Amino acid sequence: MKQWLSSPLSVGNITLPFSLLDFLLRFALPAAGFFLGAFLLSLLIRRLTKRYVKEEKRQRRILLWTRRILRTVVFIGIMLSIVSLMGARAYGGLGHFFSILNKPFFTSGKTQISVITLLLFIPVIAVASWTGKLVSASLESRSLNRFGLDAEQSFSLGRLLRYAAMVLVFIFGMSIIGIDLSAVGVLFGVLGIGIGFGLQSIIADFFAGITLISMGLVKEGDRIRVGEYDGNIRHIRLMNTELITFENETLIIPNRQLTGGTIHNYSYKDRRVVIVNEVDVSYNSDLDEVIELLKAVASRNPWLQSNSEILVRVKTFASSGISMQLRTWIHDVGTRADAMSWTNLEIWRTFAAHNIEIPFSQIVVHQQDSSSIDLLRPEVSVSAAAEKHIPDTTEIGEE
Repeated sequence: MKQWLSSPLSVGNITLPFSLLDFLLRFALPAAGFFLGAFLLSLLIRRLTKRYVKEEKRQRRILLWTRRILRTVVFIGIMLSIVSLMGARAYGGLGHFFSILNKPFFTSGKTQISVITLLLFIPVIAVASWTGKLVSASLESRSLNRFGLDAEQSFSLGRLLRYAAMVLVFIFGMSIIGIDLSAVGVLFGVLGIGIGFGLQSIIADFFAGITLISMGLVKEGDRIRVGEYDGNIRHIRLMNTELITFENETLIIPNRQLTGGTIHNYSYKDRRVVIVNEVDVSYNSDLDEVIELLKAVASRNPWLQSNSEILVRVKTFASSGISMQLRTWIHDVGTRADAMSWTNLEIWRTFAAHNIEIPFSQIVVHQQDSSSIDLLRPEVSVSAAAEKHIPDTTEIGEE
């Protein structure tokens, strides 16, 4: 029995370089261990994530990356088990394969770039991006507010530290995989002369993004107007800014458009705004009563800023009525449309309950009788004039 387990397996005339015992110990058991360990670790991370991470979007992201990493580890483990099972022949083949991948196809000074070097770029960039996000998440506004920074300064400092951490990790990763940064700098300098003119817009967007982030002109969550579009900023990146309109449309705006023109920022330093509702009343209305009713409507506004002044003004004496203007402070610009609609509806209900007329332009048409209309016709007018002024020739003949 022991000899049968330790004797090499054969398939037809082909003798495999491992026995059944080797297959069980070097492949089957390690593979089962990898799958079981990945399952248990995934289950543990899922429970910890649900307990300590409240945001559902972040939970899904953590679980997604957990599955990807565990699958990669299991795949690498199985491949190593196969190599161990195949013995020296597999090691020799892998060594030859890796020597081909590691053969440099570009050499500049101490820098040698091979296929493996290019493959190592991927984890370096991934780690740099992950480090930047980790720094940004660690330096939230609540943490930076302890140092006396406002929202704009906290956002700007957090973004600058994020990109600084990404650059440092990227440089460190390049040095680890054997890239001489001085040679790379010379190479990019030579290439920059040739392609600089073709990348002017990209370079302009890049430095415009640095300007937006460092100066705190806008921040994520601000409501702004760019051209004919209104919306809220979702993300500010180095190259572009993502704007979400009120119709839930996504606009990708190059950063140079924001720094090269006027930015209408509704919430730059203060999210409180004034909404203006205008309505006309009849000339027969009691203006004192109208003013009191408008103030009462504003005081019931659910979005009213506490301890704010409500202003009612007589704007103009129009042709069809007296124009009134109600100015109300609300606590957040994001509720502006709702507050405007609610106020207009309450004004209409209140005026209807107190019999206050809201006039509108009317056109009055006066219609004459049919005989008067006939006299305006040219042929009828000529006929009538002839009958009035031409004498009767029959009466003249009788005399």
